[in-house]
Amino acid sequence: MLKYLRLYATILRTFGFRLRPLVTFCLKMLHSLFSWKTRGLDQLFFPAIRRTRIDRPVFILGNPRSGTTFMHRFLLRTGGVCAFELWEMIFPAITARRMLHRVVDRLTPLSPGRYHSSDAHEAGLRDVETDDAMVFLHQVEGGFLWSYFLAWEDVWGSDLCRRYFYEQGDDALPKQDAMFRFLEGCWKRNAVYKGRPRIAAKSSLFSLRTADLVRRYPDCRIIYMVRDPLEAIPSGASLLTGVLSRSYDVFNATSQERRARWLENLYQASCRMYQAFHEAWKADRIPEKNLRIVTYPQIMQDLSGTMSTLLPFLEIDPVPGFAAELARQDEVQKKRKSPHDYDLARFGLDPDRIRRDLDYVYRDYGV
Repeated sequence: MLKYLRLYATILRTFGFRLRPLVTFCLKMLHSLFSWKTRGLDQLFFPAIRRTRIDRPVFILGNPRSGTTFMHRFLLRTGGVCAFELWEMIFPAITARRMLHRVVDRLTPLSPGRYHSSDAHEAGLRDVETDDAMVFLHQVEGGFLWSYFLAWEDVWGSDLCRRYFYEQGDDALPKQDAMFRFLEGCWKRNAVYKGRPRIAAKSSLFSLRTADLVRRYPDCRIIYMVRDPLEAIPSGASLLTGVLSRSYDVFNATSQERRARWLENLYQASCRMYQAFHEAWKADRIPEKNLRIVTYPQIMQDLSGTMSTLLPFLEIDPVPGFAAELARQDEVQKKRKSPHDYDLARFGLDPDRIRRDLDYVYRDYGV
């Protein structure tokens, strides 16, 4: 309850009085109770969950708008891994999914994905989504909470920022362990529900703790997606702004000072995600056997060649027919032009500053 009160206080000060969040909080508390009860029932009715282990998990990392969603969803077509659709993230318990799978489409008016522009990011209830969202939906924690709400009143580098966005130090370990225990329980349920032993998780925020992933899952496979920051950063800002504009009309409901502070915080957060992975990679904290780096131009210009090296690394033997599907998608990629348009100046971004701050991205990844 304290989390909701703090969140609403931020919304009230930033956007003014809104009734919708109060209704959402009430629904969220009912949802939390339902989710807790059904996850408990899973322990009774699906004992296979306890016997399931996280085997060679695949993690797709990278800053938002770097091709992570495409890679995540395309890997599912191989038949070798499983992931959550948005409605399954909202109801991760197998018991809940067995109860609700026939009425999912009727829940669309309540879907959190309704605030996304389809030009920027398809986020329907049956679309596969980022695991960062599951942490936010169930624990009201993490980078989503900070980026969408708390960052409106925060200053980059504060204790609040470190707590919610880039946890560091021994004090952060209990919180991280709790997050991973929750996610592991959900991943195991998904593996049992979908009958596939391996999971594929997409998370931009895991880019902040890549070395921790390797320590926790020594047999994991990490795909790090990287895109020109001059494209990825404004595209990410546009995505977040679009979601909030459909919810709170951010550019009319807030002061110019608040908008400038929020956009600066988003920029610093983007830089931090690039930096954290780069530092871990350069310090050899990510073994070569666990990592492949894929650039955005590679998946757009040579998807077939990219997948021909990725699949052996992932130890995935694709289902029959995947080769033909890959060839078709390769042609689509080469012709594709994103309908998502954005302007750096609108988000207070200076291209020269981006090039200076992230010069190592251009130098070491060749984007």
